[in-house]
Amino acid sequence: MMKNLILFIAIVLTVSVSAQVLTGSAAKSKLSGAKTIRYNQFSAVPDFVQFTDDFSLMKTDFEKWMSAFFETPGFSFLPFRTEKTNSGEEHIRYRTYYNNIPVEFSTCIVHLKDGKIKSVNGSVPEKINVPTTPQMSEELALGMALDHIGAEIYKWQLPGEENQLKNQLKKDNATYFPKGELVIFPKNGSFDSGEFILAWKFRIYAHKPISHADYYIDASNGALLHTNKILHNADVTATAQTVYSGAQQIVTDSYSGSYRLRESGRGDGIETYDMNMQTDYGSAVDFTDADNNWNNINAELDEYATDAHFAAEKTYDYYYQKYGRNSIDNSGFALLSYIHFNLTELGYPDNTNAFWDGYRMSYGDGNTTYSPLTTIDICGHEISHGLTSFTANLEYSYESGALNEAFSDIFGTSIELFATPATGDWLIGEDIGASFRSMSNPNAHGQPDTYLGDYWETGSGDNGGVHTNSGVLNYWYYLLVNGGSGTNDNGDAFNVTGIGLDDAGAITYRMLTVYLTETSQYEEARFYAIQSAIDLFGECTDEVGAVTNAMHAVGLGNAYVPYVLADFEADLTTSCSAPFTVTFSNMSVNGTSFTWNFGDGGTSTAISPSHTYTGYGTYNVVLSADGGACGADSETKSSYIVVDSELDCIVILPGSGTAISQTACSGLLYDNGGPSGNYADNADVTITIAPPGASSVTLVFNSFDVEAGSGSTCDYDYVSIFDGPNTSSTLIGSYCNTTGSPGTITSTGGSITILHHADPGVNGAGFEIDWQCATPSAPPAANFSADVTETCTGVVNFHDMSTNAPNDWDWDFGDGTSSTFQNPMHVYTTNGIFTVSLTSSNTYGSNTHVETNYIIVNMPDAPVASGDSICEGETAILTASGDGTINWYNAATGGTLLFSGNTYNTPALTVTTTYWAEDNLTSEVEFVGETNSTGGGGFFGNVSYIHYLVFDCTAECNLVSVEVNADGAGVRDIALRSSTGTILAQKSVDIPSGVSRVNLDFDIPVQNDLQLVGLGAPNLWRNNTDATLSYPYTLAGKISITNSSASTGPTNYYYYFYDWEVIDPVCTSPRTPAEVFVDDCISVSENELFEVSLYPNPAGSMVNISTGNYTGTVIVEIFSADGKLLYSCKSAKNEFSIDTDLWSAGMYHCKIASDKGITNKKLIIEK
Repeated sequence: MMKNLILFIAIVLTVSVSAQVLTGSAAKSKLSGAKTIRYNQFSAVPDFVQFTDDFSLMKTDFEKWMSAFFETPGFSFLPFRTEKTNSGEEHIRYRTYYNNIPVEFSTCIVHLKDGKIKSVNGSVPEKINVPTTPQMSEELALGMALDHIGAEIYKWQLPGEENQLKNQLKKDNATYFPKGELVIFPKNGSFDSGEFILAWKFRIYAHKPISHADYYIDASNGALLHTNKILHNADVTATAQTVYSGAQQIVTDSYSGSYRLRESGRGDGIETYDMNMQTDYGSAVDFTDADNNWNNINAELDEYATDAHFAAEKTYDYYYQKYGRNSIDNSGFALLSYIHFNLTELGYPDNTNAFWDGYRMSYGDGNTTYSPLTTIDICGHEISHGLTSFTANLEYSYESGALNEAFSDIFGTSIELFATPATGDWLIGEDIGASFRSMSNPNAHGQPDTYLGDYWETGSGDNGGVHTNSGVLNYWYYLLVNGGSGTNDNGDAFNVTGIGLDDAGAITYRMLTVYLTETSQYEEARFYAIQSAIDLFGECTDEVGAVTNAMHAVGLGNAYVPYVLADFEADLTTSCSAPFTVTFSNMSVNGTSFTWNFGDGGTSTAISPSHTYTGYGTYNVVLSADGGACGADSETKSSYIVVDSELDCIVILPGSGTAISQTACSGLLYDNGGPSGNYADNADVTITIAPPGASSVTLVFNSFDVEAGSGSTCDYDYVSIFDGPNTSSTLIGSYCNTTGSPGTITSTGGSITILHHADPGVNGAGFEIDWQCATPSAPPAANFSADVTETCTGVVNFHDMSTNAPNDWDWDFGDGTSSTFQNPMHVYTTNGIFTVSLTSSNTYGSNTHVETNYIIVNMPDAPVASGDSICEGETAILTASGDGTINWYNAATGGTLLFSGNTYNTPALTVTTTYWAEDNLTSEVEFVGETNSTGGGGFFGNVSYIHYLVFDCTAECNLVSVEVNADGAGVRDIALRSSTGTILAQKSVDIPSGVSRVNLDFDIPVQNDLQLVGLGAPNLWRNNTDATLSYPYTLAGKISITNSSASTGPTNYYYYFYDWEVIDPVCTSPRTPAEVFVDDCISVSENELFEVSLYPNPAGSMVNISTGNYTGTVIVEIFSADGKLLYSCKSAKNEFSIDTDLWSAGMYHCKIASDKGITNKKLIIEK
C-alpha cells in the first residue's frame, strides 16, 4: 500500500454549479490534513484548502505539496508579494510558472500563522500543454500591439513624462517604454476551457488618446488576445477651506518662504500638483500659499486642490488606522494628485472625469453641470484601485472588473464616512452636482441589487458592465453595515442585521487583500467574505450570519442557518495487541467544546485527544460537539475501535518517545504520519519488534520518502535500524532519500529496533514497512502473566508470554469462561479464587501452562436496586443503594455510564427496558511529590529533550491529578510510560496559563522505573533548586518518586508534575438489574374509571386494594420489576387483601382491569 496525497472525491456541499465544498472527514479523506476544501469547475487543483490545527505544513514544503496535483510536469511557483499583519499572520502571493514562463492570472496565496501554513487558495490549472518557444519576436509583437492601439503619441515619446516617472519612482532607469514578457495566456482570459496560448504581454501607456492597459499578443500569429485596462475612470462627467468638506486640518511643507501641498509624514509622501490644463506630468507645478491658510478660491478653481489633498491624506489615514496598512502597497507608496488636467486634449469629450493610471490620480475641472471630481469618496475610490492592483489585482472586465469597481466604491464611501462622519452618505459623487451611483439603492441609477437580476449588464460594453454590475457588492456592503429586509429580484425574502462600518470594513478588506485573485468572480467573493468573517470573529458568530444573509439578499447563496456537525476519525482503528493508543482527529464544524466517550469508560474534553485502550475488545466511540448558539451534535461510530489478537498488526509510530514494543510475528508499520500523511517535524521515536521465540525479524520497506541530507550522508531526517532490542545494539545503517530505500533487512537475532529522526525542516511521506519473523521448528512453551492477581473490580488483563511463536491460544479463566485471544481482558463477575490455564499451539504442537489459585476476586456486594412501572412516553425513577457511589449503565457488562447517584431518572421510554446499577467504593485521597511549582526554576519545553519523573509503584493505585504551572494556555500531552518507554496511558489536556490542577485518571501498575512524561514541548515549570528538592518522595506502600530524567544530576531537577493526588483502585461490585416495565396504558383516565387505592403503600406482609363505589368485576395482576407475573385474581368485591409476606422488598407493578378500562399503580414492599 503506497501513500497517496489525493485519495478520492467526496462532495458534501454544492455552493453552485461550478464550485464544490468539502468539510470535515470528507475533506480529510480527499486531502490529508484538510479541514475545508473548495474546488472550481476548471481544475482538479483545489482553489481553497484550510488545514486542521494539528496538521503541520511549513512554507518550505509548499511547492512539493502542490506538485502532487499536476497531471503534467513543469509547474513551479515564485513568490512576488508578502504581507504581514500585527496578529502574526503572513500572506505570500505566488505566481504560477510553466516551464519557467508565468501563467497569466494564476496566483496562489499561502496563509501562514507562526510559521505554519494554515490555508492555501488561488486559481491553478492541473495541466498545460503548449509550446514555450515563440514564433514571433518581442519587437515584432510590440509593433502588432501598437498597431492595434493606434495612438498619436505615447508617454515614452515625451521627455518630460519620462523624467517625471524617474523622479516619482526614484529610479534612473525608469521608463514608460514597454518591455515584453512571455506568458502562458488562458484562452479568452479564462481557465474554463483548459486551453492556453503562448503570448507576449506589454504594458503600454498611450498619451493621446489616453489609455493605459496590458495587451496580450499571440506569440505565433500576432493576434490581439486580450486587453486589461490599468487606467480606471470615475465614469462621470495647515488649515484648508475645502469646497466639499469645509474647514479641515491638512499637512503641507514650507518651501522658499511659502507653503506647498506636499507632506512627508504619511508613507513616502502625499503631494498635490497643478497641471495648468496641460497633459505632460513633467510640466506640473506646485500649488502654493503664503500664510498656510488655504483659502485659495479663484476663477481657476484652485480651491479644489485642497479637497484632493485632504482626501488623499484621509485615504492614507483610513487604511493605516483601520488596518495598519502603510499606503496602498503597504510600503509607503506616494499618493500623487494632479489637478486641472486637460482631459479633452487626450480625447475625452469634456473635463468631467478623474482617473487612476497605476501611478497617480488625475482630475479634470468638470463642466457647467459638474464641479471637479476631488470629493473624498471619488478620491478614495480611485486610490483604492491602487490597493486592488497591489493585492487581488482583479482583472478589469466582467465580474472580476465589477468587483474591482465595487471595492473602490465600498472603500471610497467608507473613507468618506471615516473622514466626515457628520455629512458622509451612501451616494457616489453627489457633491459634484449629481450622484452617479447609490450603494443603498443601486436600482436608482440603473444598477442591479441582485446577482443576475434586474439591470444586470450582459453585454461587452463598459468592459463587461464593470460600472453597472458593481451594484450587487455595493448593496451587500450597505446591508452588512446597516442591516435591512425585503425581497430580492429572485423572490427571496431576506433579513439582515447590520454589524457596523468597522466590522464590515474589516471583513471586506480581508476578503480583498488576503483571498481574492485576478479572476475572482462573485461566487468567490461570497465564499471568501464568509471565510474572512470566520477568520476575524469565529465560526457561527453574528458576523458570519450577517455576511451570509447579506449575500443571500443580493442573490448569492442561501440564508444563514447555524449548525454544528460532529465528525471525527482516526488513522488507525484496529490493533492486534493491547495497550493500543489511538489518536483521534476532530473534524467537527462549528463546535467550540467537545466531550469524548471512548467506549471503555474513558472520556476526554480535548479537541483531538489520544486515548490508550488497555484491554482487548470492540469499542463504540462517541463525540459530542457543542457550538453554543450554533447548536449541538453528536456522532457515534459503533464498533469503531477493535483490539483483537487475531487481527493483522498495523502500527503507527507516535510523535516522539518509545512506541509499544511489538511481539506479533508479522505486521505493518507506518511513520507518525500514518498511511496518508507526511511525518511530523521534530520527531525522535523508536520501536522494537521482538516476537517471543523468533530466530530473526525481516523488514521489507514497501515505500520510503525521507528528506535527503545536505551531502552524501543523512544528517537532516533519517531512519536508523539496529540489530537488537534497543539503540545500543549494532547499527545496521541509517537511511534517507540520499541513500535510497533500505529495501529488505533481516536481523541476526530475534529482535530489531527502528529509530526515526526528523528535524524542524522539510518532511516527506515517510515509510511503510512489512515485518515478518522466522521461528524455530518446535512447539510453543506456554507461559503467561496478569496485570493483577488480586482485584476488587474483577477486571484482569492477561498477557501471553509463550515462546516459539504460537498462533493459537486457548485460555481457561477458572470461572467457566474461556477465550482464544492472545492477550485477553477478562471480567470476573463473582468473588472467589480462580485457577487459570493457557494452551498455546503452533504447527509443531501445543503446550499448557497452569497457575493454580492464581486470581483472587473480592468485589463489594452488589447494590440493592428497584425498578419502576410507567406508561408509554413517561420517564421512570430508579433507585439503588450500596456502600459507595452508584453508577448506572445500559448493559450488564461494559456499556455506557448513564448517571452516578442513588436515583436515576430515565429518559422517556416506549418499551420495557432494563438498566444496571453498580456500586463503586473509593479510598481516601493521598498526596505525594514536590509541592513548589512556582519557585527555584523556570519553564521548560523542547521537543528534542523529552523529560519526565521516574517512580516505582508497589501497589496498584490511580493517579487522579497533578498540579502544573504552564507558560501560556494550550493543549499538553501527558503520558505514563514503562521503564522501556512504552506508553501505558496518555491524555491530551487543555491547560490554562499559570498554576492549575490537571485531571489524569491514570491507573498505575505495579512496576519499577515508571515514567510520568511531558511529551513534545510542554512549557511547564521545572524546579531545579537543590535546597528544596528532597528525593525520594514516598507514599508508603504505593508510590516512590526517585529521580528525574536529567542526564546530569537527575535528583537536582524536578520536571513538571507536582503534588500528585493518588487513590487506591476503585472497587466495583457486580451489577444489579433494575427493570422499567412499560405499559401501553390505553384506558380512560383514573377519575373517569373509578377510584382505586392500594394501602398501606409501602406495604409489608399485606396490601389492601379498594375500588371505591365500583361494583363490577375487576382483574388484578401484579408484576415484579423485571416483568414477571407474580399474582393474578378475579374479584367482584370492591375491597380485598393480598398476602405479600413472602415477597422481596422492592417495586412492583399493579394492573387493575374492568369493563371501564385499565388502571396502573405502583406498589412498594418494605421488609
